This record gives sequence, C-alpha cells and structure tokens, in this order.
Amino acid sequence: MNISATALNKRPGTYLEKAIKDPVIIEKSGRPTVVMVSYERYEQLENAYWGELATRADKEKSLSAKESMKFLLED
Repeated sequence: MNISATALNKRPGTYLEKAIKDPVIIEKSGRPTVVMVSYERYEQLENAYWGELATRADKEKSLSAKESMKFLLED
C-alpha cells in the first residue's frame, strides 16, 4: 500500500493498524520515502540482514571472535 505523508498525518492510527499486516509505503512529493512495517517484521528483516553479513564474513575468512580479541588486546 502506498500513501502520501499527508494521508498519514490525517489518519495515523489507520495506517499503523494496516502496517501490522502489510508494509505501508509513505511517499513524499510522489516518491517513496519511508516504509512502515510491524515490529515483528522489522525484527525479521534485521535478523536476516545481520545473518547475511555474518555468512559473508565467514566466507571471506574473517577473524573469529577469539582471534579478534587477541588482536585487540595485543600491545
């Protein structure tokens, strides 16, 4: 669902309720600017994002947590 920022200002509760079920794209000057999603969906997206970064780092042979600590604590 796409709405204008003006529509959001006029009926915020309505769009908050809709965002619980489906993303609400808020447009400013006719261009998508912000997406409103439920907190549950936000957490899913955050976890997927960080999980992907961790997977990439693992594939690139980054230092382990233990190796990182040793490196940081060296004089």
